[in-house]
Amino acid sequence: MICSRFRVILAATLGGLCLAAAAMGSFAQAYPDRPIRLVIPFGAGGPTDILGRVVAQKLSEILPQQMIAENKPGAGGMLAHAYVAKAPADGYTLLFSDTVAGYAVNPILYPKTIQYNPRRDFVPIGGAASGAVFLYVSATLPVKNVKELIALAKSKPGALSYGSAGAGHFPTHIGSALFTTKNGIDVVHIPYKGAGPAMVDVVAGRLAFLMTTGVAAAKAHLDSGKVRALALTGEKRASVVPDVPTFTEAGSPLPEMGYGSTWGIVGPTGLPRNIVVMINEALNKALAAPDVKTRYVALNMETLPGTPEAFADLVKTQMETWTDVLKRANIKSLE
Repeated sequence: MICSRFRVILAATLGGLCLAAAAMGSFAQAYPDRPIRLVIPFGAGGPTDILGRVVAQKLSEILPQQMIAENKPGAGGMLAHAYVAKAPADGYTLLFSDTVAGYAVNPILYPKTIQYNPRRDFVPIGGAASGAVFLYVSATLPVKNVKELIALAKSKPGALSYGSAGAGHFPTHIGSALFTTKNGIDVVHIPYKGAGPAMVDVVAGRLAFLMTTGVAAAKAHLDSGKVRALALTGEKRASVVPDVPTFTEAGSPLPEMGYGSTWGIVGPTGLPRNIVVMINEALNKALAAPDVKTRYVALNMETLPGTPEAFADLVKTQMETWTDVLKRANIKSLE
């Protein structure tokens, strides 16, 4: 009698567990069952925005649901980082960002303002892109090379200005600050909400120069002659603009910026491993697509495929490199 009752209870328990497991499996397999937001920390028109939208569009073709790029500019990218850090770890709110400003630079420049911990609040999903940083000047400026720009700035201390995608942004602010510090020139920094709006003022002659990644924000202006590219980081010239020398060739080496800019996707801490793997695999597939590669070449960018662990290592390396650079350049808290 007792054995029979035990068998009934056991069968009911096991049946319940099986149903629960099946329900959990069904839930896991259902992801994603609604659109995914890919948050971009800067405004429209800059390289982060352009690359983020290229990736989001391709992932929308690969994943069962659409991935929607959403700009959330402000506070040098910190607004978007804090927003994603506090979002539910369900895979529906992800972040597309560079690996320097958000993780290495902002914690040093804004220790009191920052609302997230870059070492604890994010789960790396995968790398997306890398690219050389270019120095662009307004065609209204009477300079044709880096040495002439430096000479002009030294002849007019405080008269020239450069733009950035926000205070603390890499490379538009930190790269420019490194360039001006190493060359001993006094140039005024004017922050914007994205590299795109800053480029508009370079074209108009309201800014002297802008350092930003790739040719995405400048190609049309280069073609029209309204903007000049004076140099780029790295060891090789760009195939899309082969006449532009490297900073080393131009006589003003910036070895600290040898990595250029790198981007990738992260999610909030607690993101389930199966979601991390799914997005990573879809991202690698997107980066291998011929149309995406063609788009990257046109922007002078390179794809950055790999595992979540490889991307985590890259983020760590960039954090260590730029923490050291900021200290050596004596760039401290802005608060």
